[in-house]
Amino acid sequence: MNVIVLGASSAIGAGVAEAFSPGNRLLVTGRDIPRLRRSADRCRAEGASHVVEVACDLRHGSGELEKTAQVWQPDLIINAASATSRLRDHQISIGEMKGIIAADLLTPFELIQAVLANRGSRPVGILFISTMLSVVKSPDREIYGALKRIHEKILLGMAASQPDLQLLIVRISKWIPPDVESMETKKLGLAVLDGYRGGKQVLYYGFPGRVMTALYYAQPLLFGLAVRMNRFALKRY
Repeated sequence: MNVIVLGASSAIGAGVAEAFSPGNRLLVTGRDIPRLRRSADRCRAEGASHVVEVACDLRHGSGELEKTAQVWQPDLIINAASATSRLRDHQISIGEMKGIIAADLLTPFELIQAVLANRGSRPVGILFISTMLSVVKSPDREIYGALKRIHEKILLGMAASQPDLQLLIVRISKWIPPDVESMETKKLGLAVLDGYRGGKQVLYYGFPGRVMTALYYAQPLLFGLAVRMNRFALKRY
């Protein structure tokens, strides 16, 4: 299987790339060249049949990456890249928004559209590393969560209109440092691999995510219950 990994120089991207390495051909991309090289070396050590490194910054568009993808003919695109994963809302300036939107939305979809347009009858999978903040809002990370939420919605729409498109969205609810490889990133990579092989469309990683999701979707019910209790109390008095 030919696999493209966007954001392979991050700890999470490297962990997922390693998990998908055995027996596969990988094209790994990232902004941090030394970290990207280390990630590529680990993929080789994990049994990848061939690894190519492409240093690129998604804030500047897909450009050369699209041309490389046409030659590579990927069977799977893994997107673990994000320009906002380390940032709180107050740290993001208006001047940075153009590059951020390009990295977190436009460039990955430019690449996906180019790959799908040239795939012929060959099935292609998409694996998106997202966050629980796409579902549960955070007071100081709403920009990050909103961009992930939009990304998810577009991918789910694509999967609904193209039944042969295998999609997995991974919503992470645990804090995993983006620059520190650890047993946690390896664990995450293996969980993502199992989820993809199992044909899941949405995977929650981390127990807190299930609790947060349940509470989020229970909000309307809890609000309705509170209103009813209030009305009952008013009637009694």
